[in-house]
Amino acid sequence: MSAFRPPTLPAIPALGIAALLVAACGGGGASYPDSSDVRTAQAAWCQALAKLNGSGDAWEHLGACKGAYPTASAAYLRGMTRCFTARHEAAGEDAPDNSQLITECNDEVTVEMGADGPGSEDVIAARCQRAERCEKVSAADCKTAVDKLETAQRVMLTTTYNAGALHAIADCLSSSSCSDDEEAARDRCYNPSSEKLLWFPD
Repeated sequence: MSAFRPPTLPAIPALGIAALLVAACGGGGASYPDSSDVRTAQAAWCQALAKLNGSGDAWEHLGACKGAYPTASAAYLRGMTRCFTARHEAAGEDAPDNSQLITECNDEVTVEMGADGPGSEDVIAARCQRAERCEKVSAADCKTAVDKLETAQRVMLTTTYNAGALHAIADCLSSSSCSDDEEAARDRCYNPSSEKLLWFPD
């Protein structure tokens, strides 16, 4: 049995009633313009895991890994592959467990990535329209708050995820009913795909 495993994302300060920062995303299929790039980046991630395992192309999980379609963007996968491999190889036998390495690399990669990409504008628009509809925060004020985010924070809302995942989260935000607990409502849109960013064998 093999499965995706989410990174432990860094805590982010709240932005008041707009509550803009939830570091996750909805799921999505593979029929988007970036799907080929995502699959290529996923294959490189899998090859890195196989190499670190010491089995290379003979790794028993290689096929399952390459057959999996993550919710991560190609840029995020490439950054995580580079960082995870470098840190693991540098530490050798003293390497910490995967969850610690993923947390450290997530911090590094999200700072380096750009915050705009396929689907980014749509998911921000959906968040801000929901803030206006459900929390009486104007879409303009919400967008201003997003624009003021540090790059890593905005990346965690946008380009950490591929176009299919961002489309799914935007659709969920737009179509689901308002809630007395809007933070929990947003989480219900994001959580399924936040668990499918990175693939590891069980």
